[in-house]
Amino acid sequence: MKFRLIFACCIMFFAKFLYSQSAITIDQQKILEQLKLVEEDDDVLQKFSHNFLKSIVVQNDSVIYYNPNGTLHLYKIQLGENIIVEKLSNGKHHGHNFNRLLYMHDDIVYSYGGEGLFNLNPSLIFFDIVYKEWYKKDIKNYPFDSRSIINSWVIGDTLAVLLNHWSEYAEESSSKYNKYSFGYIDLKDFEYNHQFSFNNESESDLEVAGGDYIFHFKEYTLFGDREDSLFSFSILNKKTGELSRTPFLTRVAYVGGKSSLYVKNNLMYFKNQNVIDSVNLDTITLDVLKNFTQIYQSKSSKSGLNSPLVIIGIALIVLLGIFLFNRRKSDKNLEDNNRIKEIEKRLIKLRGETITKEKLESQLELNFGSYETMKTNRSIYVRLLNERGLVKIERVRKKEDKRYFDYKIS
Repeated sequence: MKFRLIFACCIMFFAKFLYSQSAITIDQQKILEQLKLVEEDDDVLQKFSHNFLKSIVVQNDSVIYYNPNGTLHLYKIQLGENIIVEKLSNGKHHGHNFNRLLYMHDDIVYSYGGEGLFNLNPSLIFFDIVYKEWYKKDIKNYPFDSRSIINSWVIGDTLAVLLNHWSEYAEESSSKYNKYSFGYIDLKDFEYNHQFSFNNESESDLEVAGGDYIFHFKEYTLFGDREDSLFSFSILNKKTGELSRTPFLTRVAYVGGKSSLYVKNNLMYFKNQNVIDSVNLDTITLDVLKNFTQIYQSKSSKSGLNSPLVIIGIALIVLLGIFLFNRRKSDKNLEDNNRIKEIEKRLIKLRGETITKEKLESQLELNFGSYETMKTNRSIYVRLLNERGLVKIERVRKKEDKRYFDYKIS
């Protein structure tokens, strides 16, 4: 019973309660009793105490929605003196949504990403209150090769997301898929805006470790970890992407079911029994664990070959190389043409004469290479000179030995 009462700290969700400086304690035992009246799935009931505090979203100060982690069940819970649990979903199937991001926007419940036994889920689904079913939400410009959601958080009308992709496979890497991209989904028109991409060996340094409790507020998310009978919390600043330890919420003991912890704007409130204390998060020094936005940006700069500017630079270098190659080739052709003209001038002076093979090779400046190389080059030059037509070179058999040839210049 004491363990169940401890979970009453989920009151931290109710930021609207700050106006009255009061808090409503959620009685999980009573919620479970009402849940048993509408749910026959033993798996849901048995896992209730374990996943309740990381499976609820808040609509207002009297209504919350419960979507058990890893399932497609959805329950509406009316808080107050008489707790009412209503099952909204018709489907009985589980979804590939373990460790998904559960959030509410414009009074609609969304589930983003997650994983199943053998599958990963990169999709965004929403619950249709009329048809009482989950449906996939189409997102414009969403990467078709998205493999999984590594990290995501909602800030205002924007969903920040780090994606892992199917398209990159590195056999030498400890992780098969090492391509990542960071961007934002506009929750008004549901359009994805890509920011940058990078490669990384694994996702362990890119994701929030999760926690036993996950509490979403407008500008912050609290992650709670239970250590024996004590509790420690870390806090994610959604605007900056900075995950920090709160010095006054490390290995703290909660008393009974009257304690609560919640955040509104930059103020964190802690209620112990009937005593309420608060702290301005802007005035204290937090123990920064990670800044995810900076981590992603730094890895993007290291993977600079993925940036459009670098790709354009590489393309320009390639084009410059092609230009220089063609220019060098043109210069070489010009040089060869000048050489042919010089040979023609020398051979014109020999018109009417019959010269030996050795003398012809001397006129052609073929004074190096093997016998076969000399023979091949000689044939090439004779053909080129004859095609130009300024001089004509003909082979004639030697009178003294018909096996060999001299060359007549005309």
